[in-house]
Amino acid sequence: MKTVRLQQVLDSITARAGIDPALPENAHRGALVMDYVQEALNYAWIYFDWPETNHTEECIVLGAGFAEGGYTYESDYQDTVSYIGRAIEGSLFFDPVWRIKRVTTTSDGAVTNIDTALNVAWDNRLTATYVEDSQNSPSIEIPYVPLYAENRTPIGSVAAVYASNPETSLANKLKFSITADRLLITDTAYTGGTVFIAFTQPVPEITVAVFDFKTSYAIGDLVYFNGDCYRAILATLGNPPSNSAYWAKQSIPTFLSDYLKTAALASVLLEIPGAETKADYLTRRAEGLLMKAMDDAWLRNGAVRHYSAKFDYR
Repeated sequence: MKTVRLQQVLDSITARAGIDPALPENAHRGALVMDYVQEALNYAWIYFDWPETNHTEECIVLGAGFAEGGYTYESDYQDTVSYIGRAIEGSLFFDPVWRIKRVTTTSDGAVTNIDTALNVAWDNRLTATYVEDSQNSPSIEIPYVPLYAENRTPIGSVAAVYASNPETSLANKLKFSITADRLLITDTAYTGGTVFIAFTQPVPEITVAVFDFKTSYAIGDLVYFNGDCYRAILATLGNPPSNSAYWAKQSIPTFLSDYLKTAALASVLLEIPGAETKADYLTRRAEGLLMKAMDDAWLRNGAVRHYSAKFDYR
């Protein structure tokens, strides 16, 4: 996917609006430009199923996995709560030797809590006492794929997880859950190896927070650095956003750049007295540019949109 630098988009907007963000009196408008670009990005991302942002990719699975030798695994799904148990191979369901993970999700699969019960019977999983502790990392026993990883397309909304390539075989879908930074494979049908994930890239996120070498950053933190924004994919201190092992660039698609510039400019002008008419014109123009980008996307995907029209020649 071709991308454009965020700074190029911002410079176009501020120049056309007659704003110099370097001037103290315009500092708040410079921040507003960022907000308006983000609003336009959010809108455009869900407006159409853009082919460039949809992928099915083979991913390496991390974590202990369900195929670790010497153990037997069981799983149970109760509405939005999943139970994943591990015990020594040959253990019986009533033996108090099971280590059980209880994964609670929302109705759309987002994980809200993971806790653990130790040395309990699998038969008692619903009534066992569960605790959260420092050893309760999702990577322990539950196989996972990081949503962000170096040199790989970031994973946003996930449509399906397959045990094999769905384009070349009749692949089994695997149950999964999503946390803040990883996709958990919560299906005991998974026996190891890579998986194929069908997903949409996440909406690019932007910020005015300038990167500081002296600041400690956690996973998910956003910074602005040399004309682009970056998201931390690992906790880091002193590693610049140019280091892709710690940071993921928030890439702006070229096919949306004209729309973003026009839509954000229209929002900026609404803040300037006397510019309402021009802002209204640019809002309509932005919608037209978004429709054009959508039509172009159909053509790039090998499809043609059909229009119907009725003319009255009276």
